[in-house]
Amino acid sequence: MTRIAALLAAGLLSACTIAPRPLAPVPVGTDRFRHAETANEPASPLVEWPAWFGAPPLVTLVDAALAGNQDIRAAAARVDQAQALLGEREAALSPTVGVDPSFSRARVSGTVDNALPKRTMHNWSVPFNASYEVDLWGRLRGDAEIGRQNVLQAAADRAAVRLRVATDVASDYLTLHFVERDLATLARAIELRRTALDVIAARVRAGAASDLDALRAAADLDTARADLADSQRLRDNLVDALAVLTGVSPTAFAVAPTASAIRVPDVPPGLPSALLAQRPDLYAAARRADVASLEIGVARTAWLPTLTLTAQGGFASRDLSTFLDRNSSLWGLGASVAETLFDGGKRDAAVAAATAGADLADANYRATALGALREVQDALNDITAQKERIVRYDSAAHASESAARLSLSRYAHGYVSYLEVIDSDRDALNAQRQLIHSRQALAIATVNLVRALGGGWTPPASTQASDAKHADRF
Repeated sequence: MTRIAALLAAGLLSACTIAPRPLAPVPVGTDRFRHAETANEPASPLVEWPAWFGAPPLVTLVDAALAGNQDIRAAAARVDQAQALLGEREAALSPTVGVDPSFSRARVSGTVDNALPKRTMHNWSVPFNASYEVDLWGRLRGDAEIGRQNVLQAAADRAAVRLRVATDVASDYLTLHFVERDLATLARAIELRRTALDVIAARVRAGAASDLDALRAAADLDTARADLADSQRLRDNLVDALAVLTGVSPTAFAVAPTASAIRVPDVPPGLPSALLAQRPDLYAAARRADVASLEIGVARTAWLPTLTLTAQGGFASRDLSTFLDRNSSLWGLGASVAETLFDGGKRDAAVAAATAGADLADANYRATALGALREVQDALNDITAQKERIVRYDSAAHASESAARLSLSRYAHGYVSYLEVIDSDRDALNAQRQLIHSRQALAIATVNLVRALGGGWTPPASTQASDAKHADRF
Protein backbone atom coordinates (compact mmCIF):
# COMPACT_ATOMS: atom_id res chain seq x y z
CA MET A 1 0.00 0.00 0.00
CA THR A 2 2.89 2.34 0.77
CA ARG A 3 4.36 1.74 -2.67
CA ILE A 4 1.00 2.33 -4.34
CA ALA A 5 0.55 5.56 -2.44
CA ALA A 6 4.03 6.66 -3.45
CA LEU A 7 3.31 5.94 -7.10
CA LEU A 8 0.05 7.88 -6.94
CA ALA A 9 1.77 10.82 -5.28
CA ALA A 10 4.47 10.81 -7.94
CA GLY A 11 1.80 10.76 -10.62
CA LEU A 12 -0.01 13.70 -9.07
CA LEU A 13 3.19 15.71 -8.74
CA SER A 14 4.10 15.01 -12.35
CA ALA A 15 0.61 15.91 -13.63
CA CYS A 16 0.96 17.93 -16.81
CA THR A 17 -0.88 21.12 -17.60
CA ILE A 18 -2.31 21.19 -21.13
CA ALA A 19 -1.76 24.63 -22.67
CA PRO A 20 -2.32 25.98 -26.19
CA ARG A 21 0.70 26.35 -28.41
CA PRO A 22 1.57 29.94 -29.35
CA LEU A 23 0.23 31.30 -32.62
CA ALA A 24 2.70 31.93 -35.40
CA PRO A 25 3.25 35.67 -35.98
CA VAL A 26 1.46 37.30 -38.90
CA PRO A 27 3.79 39.26 -41.21
CA VAL A 28 2.13 42.68 -40.97
CA GLY A 29 5.23 44.80 -41.53
CA THR A 30 6.14 48.06 -39.84
CA ASP A 31 5.06 50.55 -42.50
CA ARG A 32 1.82 52.48 -42.27
CA PHE A 33 -1.14 51.84 -44.54
CA ARG A 34 -1.10 53.67 -47.86
CA HIS A 35 -3.14 56.89 -47.85
CA ALA A 36 -3.24 56.76 -44.02
CA GLU A 37 -1.68 60.20 -43.71
CA THR A 38 -4.90 61.88 -44.90
CA ALA A 39 -6.83 61.09 -41.70
CA ASN A 40 -6.69 63.19 -38.53
CA GLU A 41 -7.16 61.90 -35.01
CA PRO A 42 -10.85 62.21 -33.99
CA ALA A 43 -11.98 63.98 -30.85
CA SER A 44 -13.95 60.97 -29.55
CA PRO A 45 -13.14 57.23 -29.36
CA LEU A 46 -13.79 55.04 -32.38
CA VAL A 47 -16.55 53.19 -30.51
CA GLU A 48 -18.66 56.36 -30.86
CA TRP A 49 -18.37 56.33 -34.65
CA PRO A 50 -22.15 56.43 -35.43
CA ALA A 51 -22.30 59.99 -34.06
CA TRP A 52 -19.42 61.13 -36.28
CA PHE A 53 -21.70 61.41 -39.32
CA GLY A 54 -23.77 64.15 -37.71
CA ALA A 55 -27.11 62.37 -38.26
CA PRO A 56 -29.07 61.68 -35.04
CA PRO A 57 -31.50 59.33 -36.86
CA LEU A 58 -28.53 57.12 -37.75
CA VAL A 59 -27.56 56.78 -34.08
CA THR A 60 -31.17 55.94 -33.21
CA LEU A 61 -31.36 53.26 -35.91
CA VAL A 62 -28.06 51.70 -34.85
CA ASP A 63 -29.25 51.51 -31.23
CA ALA A 64 -32.54 49.97 -32.36
CA ALA A 65 -30.72 47.36 -34.44
CA LEU A 66 -28.38 46.42 -31.59
CA ALA A 67 -31.43 45.92 -29.37
CA GLY A 68 -33.73 44.08 -31.79
CA ASN A 69 -31.68 42.35 -34.47
CA GLN A 70 -32.30 38.61 -34.64
CA ASP A 71 -28.74 37.71 -35.67
CA ILE A 72 -27.49 39.42 -32.51
CA ARG A 73 -30.02 37.49 -30.44
CA ALA A 74 -28.79 34.25 -31.97
CA ALA A 75 -25.17 35.19 -31.23
CA ALA A 76 -26.09 36.01 -27.62
CA ALA A 77 -27.77 32.61 -27.30
CA ARG A 78 -24.57 30.96 -28.52
CA VAL A 79 -22.68 32.76 -25.75
CA ASP A 80 -25.17 31.46 -23.17
CA GLN A 81 -24.82 27.98 -24.63
CA ALA A 82 -21.01 28.14 -24.45
CA GLN A 83 -21.20 29.27 -20.81
CA ALA A 84 -23.52 26.37 -19.95
CA LEU A 85 -21.22 23.88 -21.67
CA LEU A 86 -18.30 25.38 -19.75
CA GLY A 87 -20.14 24.61 -16.51
CA GLU A 88 -20.61 21.04 -17.68
CA ARG A 89 -16.88 20.69 -18.44
CA GLU A 90 -15.84 22.22 -15.12
CA ALA A 91 -18.21 19.89 -13.24
CA ALA A 92 -16.15 16.94 -14.46
CA LEU A 93 -13.36 18.13 -12.15
CA SER A 94 -15.55 17.46 -9.08
CA PRO A 95 -16.62 14.13 -7.56
CA THR A 96 -19.94 12.61 -8.51
CA VAL A 97 -22.14 11.68 -5.54
CA GLY A 98 -25.41 9.74 -5.80
CA VAL A 99 -27.96 8.03 -3.63
CA ASP A 100 -30.07 5.00 -4.50
CA PRO A 101 -32.71 4.34 -1.79
CA SER A 102 -34.76 1.19 -2.25
CA PHE A 103 -37.20 -1.20 -0.56
CA SER A 104 -37.75 -4.78 -1.53
CA ARG A 105 -40.12 -7.52 -0.31
CA ALA A 106 -39.69 -11.10 -1.49
CA ARG A 107 -40.99 -14.59 -0.59
CA VAL A 108 -39.11 -17.83 -1.10
CA SER A 109 -41.07 -20.89 -2.21
CA GLY A 110 -41.79 -23.30 0.60
CA THR A 111 -41.48 -26.40 -1.59
CA VAL A 112 -37.85 -25.92 -2.55
CA ASP A 113 -34.68 -26.42 -0.54
CA ASN A 114 -33.98 -23.24 1.36
CA ALA A 115 -31.52 -22.64 4.19
CA LEU A 116 -33.09 -19.33 5.16
CA PRO A 117 -35.19 -19.36 8.31
CA LYS A 118 -37.80 -17.07 6.83
CA ARG A 119 -39.86 -17.48 3.73
CA THR A 120 -40.65 -13.73 3.40
CA MET A 121 -37.89 -11.11 3.48
CA HIS A 122 -37.89 -7.31 3.71
CA ASN A 123 -34.98 -5.04 2.86
CA TRP A 124 -34.73 -1.28 3.41
CA SER A 125 -31.57 0.34 2.05
CA VAL A 126 -30.20 3.84 1.45
CA PRO A 127 -26.77 3.46 -0.15
CA PHE A 128 -24.64 6.47 -1.11
CA ASN A 129 -21.97 6.21 -3.76
CA ALA A 130 -19.26 8.57 -4.92
CA SER A 131 -16.74 8.43 -7.74
CA TYR A 132 -13.88 10.74 -8.65
CA GLU A 133 -11.54 10.61 -11.60
CA VAL A 134 -8.12 11.86 -10.58
CA ASP A 135 -6.92 14.26 -13.27
CA LEU A 136 -3.37 12.92 -13.32
CA TRP A 137 -2.44 14.19 -16.77
CA GLY A 138 -4.51 17.37 -17.06
CA ARG A 139 -7.11 15.97 -19.45
CA LEU A 140 -10.07 17.33 -17.48
CA ARG A 141 -8.38 20.65 -16.86
CA GLY A 142 -7.57 20.91 -20.55
CA ASP A 143 -11.16 20.14 -21.39
CA ALA A 144 -12.32 22.90 -19.03
CA GLU A 145 -9.86 25.32 -20.63
CA ILE A 146 -11.35 24.46 -24.02
CA GLY A 147 -14.73 25.45 -22.60
CA ARG A 148 -13.36 28.79 -21.38
CA GLN A 149 -11.83 29.52 -24.78
CA ASN A 150 -15.16 28.63 -26.40
CA VAL A 151 -16.91 31.21 -24.22
CA LEU A 152 -14.41 33.89 -25.21
CA GLN A 153 -14.77 32.89 -28.85
CA ALA A 154 -18.57 33.04 -28.71
CA ALA A 155 -18.45 36.46 -27.05
CA ALA A 156 -16.08 37.76 -29.74
CA ASP A 157 -18.33 36.31 -32.45
CA ARG A 158 -21.24 38.16 -30.88
CA ALA A 159 -19.24 41.39 -30.96
CA ALA A 160 -18.42 40.75 -34.63
CA VAL A 161 -22.12 40.27 -35.41
CA ARG A 162 -22.98 43.50 -33.56
CA LEU A 163 -20.34 45.36 -35.55
CA ARG A 164 -21.62 43.92 -38.83
CA VAL A 165 -25.21 44.83 -38.04
CA ALA A 166 -24.31 48.35 -36.91
CA THR A 167 -22.24 49.05 -40.02
CA ASP A 168 -24.91 47.51 -42.27
CA VAL A 169 -27.43 49.93 -40.77
CA ALA A 170 -25.04 52.83 -41.33
CA SER A 171 -24.36 51.81 -44.94
CA ASP A 172 -28.06 51.46 -45.74
CA TYR A 173 -28.99 54.73 -44.03
CA LEU A 174 -26.22 56.70 -45.73
CA THR A 175 -27.14 55.15 -49.07
CA LEU A 176 -30.75 56.13 -48.39
CA HIS A 177 -29.64 59.72 -47.75
CA PHE A 178 -27.84 60.00 -51.07
CA VAL A 179 -30.62 58.21 -52.94
CA GLU A 180 -32.93 60.93 -51.68
CA ARG A 181 -30.48 63.55 -52.97
CA ASP A 182 -30.61 61.72 -56.31
CA LEU A 183 -34.39 61.73 -56.22
CA ALA A 184 -34.41 65.47 -55.60
CA THR A 185 -32.02 66.03 -58.50
CA LEU A 186 -34.17 63.93 -60.82
CA ALA A 187 -37.32 65.70 -59.66
CA ARG A 188 -35.80 69.09 -60.55
CA ALA A 189 -34.63 67.72 -63.89
CA ILE A 190 -38.12 66.38 -64.66
CA GLU A 191 -39.68 69.73 -63.80
CA LEU A 192 -37.25 71.53 -66.11
CA ARG A 193 -37.88 69.00 -68.88
CA ARG A 194 -41.62 69.35 -68.46
CA THR A 195 -41.33 73.13 -68.77
CA ALA A 196 -39.06 72.76 -71.77
CA LEU A 197 -41.56 70.40 -73.42
CA ASP A 198 -44.35 72.96 -72.93
CA VAL A 199 -42.19 75.68 -74.45
CA ILE A 200 -41.27 73.51 -77.43
CA ALA A 201 -44.91 72.54 -77.95
CA ALA A 202 -45.80 76.22 -78.10
CA ARG A 203 -42.95 76.83 -80.56
CA VAL A 204 -44.19 73.95 -82.70
CA ARG A 205 -47.65 75.41 -82.80
CA ALA A 206 -46.14 78.75 -83.79
CA GLY A 207 -44.05 77.11 -86.49
CA ALA A 208 -40.75 78.05 -84.82
CA ALA A 209 -39.80 74.44 -84.00
CA SER A 210 -40.26 71.06 -85.61
CA ASP A 211 -42.17 68.05 -84.37
CA LEU A 212 -38.80 66.27 -84.06
CA ASP A 213 -37.79 68.68 -81.29
CA ALA A 214 -41.00 67.90 -79.40
CA LEU A 215 -40.46 64.14 -79.75
CA ARG A 216 -36.88 64.45 -78.49
CA ALA A 217 -37.99 66.52 -75.51
CA ALA A 218 -40.74 64.02 -74.67
CA ALA A 219 -38.28 61.10 -74.85
CA ASP A 220 -35.83 62.95 -72.60
CA LEU A 221 -38.62 63.59 -70.08
CA ASP A 222 -39.68 59.93 -70.02
CA THR A 223 -36.07 58.83 -69.52
CA ALA A 224 -35.77 61.04 -66.46
CA ARG A 225 -39.07 59.71 -65.13
CA ALA A 226 -37.81 56.13 -65.57
CA ASP A 227 -34.65 56.98 -63.61
CA LEU A 228 -36.82 58.51 -60.89
CA ALA A 229 -38.88 55.32 -60.60
CA ASP A 230 -35.72 53.22 -60.25
CA SER A 231 -34.32 55.48 -57.55
CA GLN A 232 -37.63 55.33 -55.69
CA ARG A 233 -37.50 51.53 -55.86
CA LEU A 234 -34.01 51.60 -54.40
CA ARG A 235 -35.17 53.81 -51.53
CA ASP A 236 -38.05 51.47 -50.73
CA ASN A 237 -35.71 48.48 -50.69
CA LEU A 238 -33.31 50.27 -48.36
CA VAL A 239 -36.13 51.00 -45.93
CA ASP A 240 -37.10 47.31 -46.00
CA ALA A 241 -33.48 46.35 -45.29
CA LEU A 242 -33.34 48.73 -42.32
CA ALA A 243 -36.57 47.23 -40.99
CA VAL A 244 -35.12 43.70 -41.01
CA LEU A 245 -31.86 44.90 -39.44
CA THR A 246 -33.78 46.50 -36.58
CA GLY A 247 -35.94 43.42 -36.07
CA VAL A 248 -39.17 44.98 -37.37
CA SER A 249 -41.51 43.81 -40.10
CA PRO A 250 -41.07 45.84 -43.32
CA THR A 251 -44.83 46.31 -43.47
CA ALA A 252 -44.78 48.27 -40.19
CA PHE A 253 -41.64 50.34 -40.67
CA ALA A 254 -40.89 53.71 -42.23
CA VAL A 255 -37.97 56.11 -42.35
CA ALA A 256 -38.59 59.83 -42.58
CA PRO A 257 -36.75 61.74 -45.30
CA THR A 258 -33.20 62.52 -44.27
CA ALA A 259 -33.40 66.28 -43.97
CA SER A 260 -30.10 66.81 -42.13
CA ALA A 261 -26.83 66.97 -44.00
CA ILE A 262 -24.34 64.12 -43.71
CA ARG A 263 -20.83 64.78 -42.48
CA VAL A 264 -18.30 62.19 -43.64
CA PRO A 265 -15.55 61.97 -41.00
CA ASP A 266 -11.88 61.13 -41.35
CA VAL A 267 -11.08 57.84 -39.60
CA PRO A 268 -7.42 57.26 -38.67
CA PRO A 269 -6.43 53.66 -39.40
CA GLY A 270 -3.41 53.50 -37.08
CA LEU A 271 -0.64 50.95 -37.58
CA PRO A 272 -1.21 47.54 -39.20
CA SER A 273 0.20 45.70 -36.18
CA ALA A 274 -2.39 47.30 -33.89
CA LEU A 275 -5.22 46.00 -36.07
CA LEU A 276 -4.68 42.43 -34.85
CA ALA A 277 -5.94 43.40 -31.38
CA GLN A 278 -8.87 45.56 -32.54
CA ARG A 279 -11.09 43.15 -34.45
CA PRO A 280 -13.42 40.70 -32.74
CA ASP A 281 -13.32 38.24 -35.63
CA LEU A 282 -9.53 38.03 -35.35
CA TYR A 283 -9.81 37.48 -31.60
CA ALA A 284 -12.37 34.72 -32.18
CA ALA A 285 -10.12 33.09 -34.82
CA ALA A 286 -7.24 33.12 -32.31
CA ARG A 287 -9.43 31.44 -29.70
CA ARG A 288 -10.40 28.76 -32.23
CA ALA A 289 -6.72 28.13 -32.84
CA ASP A 290 -6.16 27.86 -29.08
CA VAL A 291 -9.00 25.37 -28.77
CA ALA A 292 -7.62 23.29 -31.63
CA SER A 293 -4.14 23.14 -30.06
CA LEU A 294 -5.62 22.27 -26.65
CA GLU A 295 -7.39 19.35 -28.25
CA ILE A 296 -4.00 17.92 -29.28
CA GLY A 297 -2.96 17.68 -25.63
CA VAL A 298 -6.31 16.21 -24.61
CA ALA A 299 -6.02 13.59 -27.36
CA ARG A 300 -2.54 12.62 -26.23
CA THR A 301 -3.76 11.84 -22.69
CA ALA A 302 -5.62 8.86 -24.14
CA TRP A 303 -2.26 7.04 -24.10
CA LEU A 304 -2.00 7.43 -20.32
CA PRO A 305 -3.84 5.41 -17.65
CA THR A 306 -6.83 6.79 -15.77
CA LEU A 307 -7.30 6.55 -12.02
CA THR A 308 -10.81 6.46 -10.57
CA LEU A 309 -11.62 6.47 -6.87
CA THR A 310 -14.96 5.09 -5.67
CA ALA A 311 -16.70 4.96 -2.30
CA GLN A 312 -20.00 3.50 -1.12
CA GLY A 313 -21.76 3.83 2.19
CA GLY A 314 -25.17 3.90 3.82
CA PHE A 315 -27.60 1.77 5.78
CA ALA A 316 -29.55 -1.38 5.08
CA SER A 317 -31.93 -3.28 7.33
CA ARG A 318 -34.97 -5.54 7.24
CA ASP A 319 -36.86 -3.28 9.67
CA LEU A 320 -37.09 0.48 9.85
CA SER A 321 -36.71 0.30 13.65
CA THR A 322 -33.10 -0.91 13.27
CA PHE A 323 -32.34 1.03 10.09
CA LEU A 324 -29.95 3.51 11.73
CA ASP A 325 -28.26 1.04 14.05
CA ARG A 326 -24.53 0.75 13.84
CA ASN A 327 -24.75 -2.80 12.69
CA SER A 328 -26.95 -1.71 9.78
CA SER A 329 -24.25 0.47 8.27
CA LEU A 330 -22.35 -0.53 5.16
CA TRP A 331 -19.42 0.98 3.31
CA GLY A 332 -16.76 0.26 0.74
CA LEU A 333 -13.75 1.94 -0.86
CA GLY A 334 -12.10 1.22 -4.16
CA ALA A 335 -9.60 2.43 -6.68
CA SER A 336 -9.24 1.39 -10.29
CA VAL A 337 -6.63 2.07 -12.91
CA ALA A 338 -7.60 1.66 -16.56
CA GLU A 339 -5.23 1.57 -19.51
CA THR A 340 -5.99 0.73 -23.13
CA LEU A 341 -3.53 -1.82 -24.47
CA PHE A 342 -4.68 -2.04 -28.08
CA ASP A 343 -7.21 -0.02 -30.05
CA GLY A 344 -6.22 -0.58 -33.66
CA GLY A 345 -4.66 2.87 -34.05
CA LYS A 346 -7.66 4.84 -32.76
CA ARG A 347 -5.57 7.03 -30.45
CA ASP A 348 -2.98 7.70 -33.14
CA ALA A 349 -5.74 8.76 -35.51
CA ALA A 350 -7.27 11.05 -32.86
CA VAL A 351 -3.94 12.81 -32.26
CA ALA A 352 -3.34 13.14 -35.99
CA ALA A 353 -6.82 14.59 -36.50
CA ALA A 354 -6.32 17.07 -33.66
CA THR A 355 -2.94 18.12 -35.07
CA ALA A 356 -4.46 18.68 -38.51
CA GLY A 357 -7.29 20.64 -36.90
CA ALA A 358 -4.77 22.88 -35.15
CA ASP A 359 -2.92 23.50 -38.43
CA LEU A 360 -6.24 24.34 -40.09
CA ALA A 361 -7.25 26.75 -37.33
CA ASP A 362 -3.84 28.42 -37.46
CA ALA A 363 -4.09 28.86 -41.24
CA ASN A 364 -7.61 30.27 -40.88
CA TYR A 365 -6.37 32.74 -38.27
CA ARG A 366 -3.55 33.93 -40.51
CA ALA A 367 -5.92 34.18 -43.50
CA THR A 368 -8.38 36.21 -41.41
CA ALA A 369 -5.57 38.52 -40.28
CA LEU A 370 -4.30 39.10 -43.81
CA GLY A 371 -7.86 39.63 -45.01
CA ALA A 372 -8.37 42.24 -42.29
CA LEU A 373 -5.26 44.11 -43.44
CA ARG A 374 -6.56 44.06 -46.99
CA GLU A 375 -9.98 45.35 -45.94
CA VAL A 376 -8.40 48.34 -44.22
CA GLN A 377 -6.14 49.09 -47.17
CA ASP A 378 -8.99 48.69 -49.69
CA ALA A 379 -11.17 51.07 -47.67
CA LEU A 380 -8.36 53.64 -47.59
CA ASN A 381 -7.86 53.23 -51.35
CA ASP A 382 -11.58 53.76 -51.92
CA ILE A 383 -11.68 56.85 -49.70
CA THR A 384 -8.75 58.46 -51.51
CA ALA A 385 -10.18 57.66 -54.95
CA GLN A 386 -13.67 58.90 -54.08
CA LYS A 387 -12.33 62.18 -52.70
CA GLU A 388 -10.56 62.73 -56.03
CA ARG A 389 -13.72 61.78 -57.93
CA ILE A 390 -15.76 64.25 -55.90
CA VAL A 391 -13.39 67.08 -56.82
CA ARG A 392 -13.49 66.17 -60.50
CA TYR A 393 -17.23 65.60 -60.72
CA ASP A 394 -17.93 68.82 -58.83
CA SER A 395 -15.92 70.70 -61.43
CA ALA A 396 -17.60 68.73 -64.23
CA ALA A 397 -21.06 69.47 -62.82
CA HIS A 398 -20.44 73.21 -62.81
CA ALA A 399 -19.01 73.13 -66.32
CA SER A 400 -21.83 70.98 -67.71
CA GLU A 401 -24.48 73.21 -66.13
CA SER A 402 -22.91 76.23 -67.80
CA ALA A 403 -22.77 74.32 -71.07
CA ALA A 404 -26.46 73.35 -70.75
CA ARG A 405 -27.50 76.96 -70.19
CA LEU A 406 -25.44 78.10 -73.17
CA SER A 407 -26.93 75.39 -75.41
CA LEU A 408 -30.45 76.41 -74.40
CA SER A 409 -29.66 80.04 -75.22
CA ARG A 410 -28.18 79.07 -78.58
CA TYR A 411 -31.27 77.00 -79.35
CA ALA A 412 -33.57 79.88 -78.41
CA HIS A 413 -31.73 82.07 -80.94
CA GLY A 414 -31.92 79.39 -83.61
CA TYR A 415 -28.20 78.67 -83.79
CA VAL A 416 -28.39 74.93 -82.97
CA SER A 417 -30.91 72.11 -83.02
CA TYR A 418 -32.64 70.84 -79.93
CA LEU A 419 -30.48 67.69 -80.07
CA GLU A 420 -27.54 69.72 -78.74
CA VAL A 421 -29.71 71.00 -75.91
CA ILE A 422 -30.69 67.45 -74.98
CA ASP A 423 -27.08 66.25 -75.04
CA SER A 424 -25.89 69.13 -72.90
CA ASP A 425 -28.73 68.74 -70.45
CA ARG A 426 -28.15 65.01 -70.21
CA ASP A 427 -24.44 65.57 -69.56
CA ALA A 428 -25.25 68.06 -66.79
CA LEU A 429 -27.69 65.67 -65.12
CA ASN A 430 -25.24 62.77 -65.39
CA ALA A 431 -22.44 64.84 -63.82
CA GLN A 432 -24.71 65.89 -60.94
CA ARG A 433 -25.78 62.30 -60.29
CA GLN A 434 -22.21 61.03 -60.52
CA LEU A 435 -21.22 63.64 -57.94
CA ILE A 436 -23.95 62.33 -55.63
CA HIS A 437 -22.87 58.72 -56.21
CA SER A 438 -19.24 59.59 -55.47
CA ARG A 439 -20.21 61.22 -52.19
CA GLN A 440 -22.27 58.15 -51.36
CA ALA A 441 -19.32 55.88 -52.18
CA LEU A 442 -17.07 57.99 -49.92
CA ALA A 443 -19.50 57.60 -47.02
CA ILE A 444 -19.80 53.83 -47.55
CA ALA A 445 -16.02 53.46 -47.81
CA THR A 446 -15.70 55.30 -44.49
CA VAL A 447 -18.15 52.88 -42.87
CA ASN A 448 -16.19 49.99 -44.37
CA LEU A 449 -13.03 51.40 -42.80
CA VAL A 450 -14.76 51.59 -39.42
CA ARG A 451 -15.80 47.95 -39.76
CA ALA A 452 -12.33 46.89 -40.91
CA LEU A 453 -10.81 48.58 -37.84
CA GLY A 454 -13.14 46.76 -35.44
CA GLY A 455 -15.44 49.68 -34.65
CA GLY A 456 -13.68 50.48 -31.37
CA TRP A 457 -13.95 46.95 -29.95
CA THR A 458 -11.40 46.01 -27.31
CA PRO A 459 -10.45 42.45 -26.29
CA PRO A 460 -11.11 41.08 -22.80
CA ALA A 461 -8.60 42.08 -20.15
CA SER A 462 -7.68 38.42 -19.54
CA THR A 463 -8.45 34.96 -20.86
CA GLN A 464 -10.90 34.19 -18.05
CA ALA A 465 -14.40 33.36 -19.19
CA SER A 466 -15.82 35.88 -16.70
CA ASP A 467 -14.21 38.64 -18.74
CA ALA A 468 -16.15 37.71 -21.87
CA LYS A 469 -18.73 40.40 -21.09
CA HIS A 470 -16.18 43.04 -22.17
CA ALA A 471 -16.46 41.74 -25.72
CA ASP A 472 -20.06 43.00 -25.97
CA ARG A 473 -19.23 46.15 -27.92
CA PHE A 474 -19.21 47.31 -31.54
